[in-house]
Amino acid sequence: MTKPPEVPAWRVKVATAPVNFGIYAVRDPFISAAEYARISADCGYEGTDLGPYGYLDEVLTPSGPPLAGGWHDLRFGQERGFAEDLAALDGTARLLHANNRFPDMSSFAPKPTLACPPSEPLDAAGWGLLVRQAYRAASRCREHGLEPVFHHHMDTSIETPDDIDRLLELTELELCLDTGHLIAAGGDPLATLRRWGHRVRHVHLKDALPDGTFCRFGAGSLDLEAFLDALRALDYEGWLVVEQDVPDSGQDLRQIIADLRHNREVLAGLGL
Repeated sequence: MTKPPEVPAWRVKVATAPVNFGIYAVRDPFISAAEYARISADCGYEGTDLGPYGYLDEVLTPSGPPLAGGWHDLRFGQERGFAEDLAALDGTARLLHANNRFPDMSSFAPKPTLACPPSEPLDAAGWGLLVRQAYRAASRCREHGLEPVFHHHMDTSIETPDDIDRLLELTELELCLDTGHLIAAGGDPLATLRRWGHRVRHVHLKDALPDGTFCRFGAGSLDLEAFLDALRALDYEGWLVVEQDVPDSGQDLRQIIADLRHNREVLAGLGL
């Protein structure tokens, strides 16, 4: 009997993020970076998002968790403040590059994850300014040997599927597709993947309810298996950053760990 051909392993890695612990600032974090890294590794995650700048400093060592990417807000579409945010981007990019375990610009090199802070929809002038600023921000990241991605996000200027369409039509930026934020904005992750899969270079995997509540895999609206099948069919290669944002106060560590384990086990059951 002829042995069926082996299916090649999918070249993805699974990371977690400090948001899963409700850590959004360096000051008085819920748990230390060392404890965060230990729990994440124990739950089966291969890497981590940077989280708030400075939080992970004590574990950014050769034996610490690899970085998948790092969030950085820029006031796109605004004259005032963008130059300041762009200067700060150098610090984020230097940190990511200094702790890169992979070849520069490769699929697994940490991605500077660019986004707008909480902001209103852009007018025509704002969109024109965003295009020019996006070119500057992307060029700055590439000077550091890193390829940036743009993260759409609730309550910002780039939120809805239409916003994503316009952003990618007007700029050269690649996309960080966040399934949870897309669901919360009334979008369909599969539809966006079908339209823009060739521009997706980073993925934040979240399950969510239509009201914007982020939840463990299987409790929300995300068809995780179908999404992953579609992503694999596109030959996506890189990080899958599993996120289930929790509030920044009153965290239940036992529940957080249970959700971390559940989400990783669901992915393992799907072959990851």
